[in-house]
Amino acid sequence: MKRMKRVLSVAVAMIVGVACLAQADAKDEARERRKARHAEIVQLVQSGHAAEGDDGYLAPKAGLAAEKAALVKAENADRKIGYEAIAKANGKTAEEIGKTAAAINKARAAKK
Repeated sequence: MKRMKRVLSVAVAMIVGVACLAQADAKDEARERRKARHAEIVQLVQSGHAAEGDDGYLAPKAGLAAEKAALVKAENADRKIGYEAIAKANGKTAEEIGKTAAAINKARAAKK
C-alpha cells in the first residue's frame, strides 16, 4: 500500500511538472509572437484602428479589415496567456493583471 501511494505521488508530481513546463513554453512562445508583431500593433493603435482597453486587451474599432482584426485577436490571445501565467505566479487573477497592464500600456502610449 505504501509503495502504491509513493508511485501515485511520483506520477502526480510528474504530471504537474509537465503541465508547468507546458505552461512556461506557452508563455515564452506567446511572448515571442508578441515581440514579432509589436511594430504592427503600435502602428495599428497609432493609426486609430485599435485602442488599449481598460482590461489590458486591444479593442478593435468598428469596420476593421479582416487582416487587422486577426492581428488584434492574435495579440489578445497571447496577452491572455501572459496575464494568466503572471497571475498564477503572483496569486492574483488574470483580470487584475490585465488592468495593471492596461495602465502600463496607456502610460507608454502617452509618452510617444
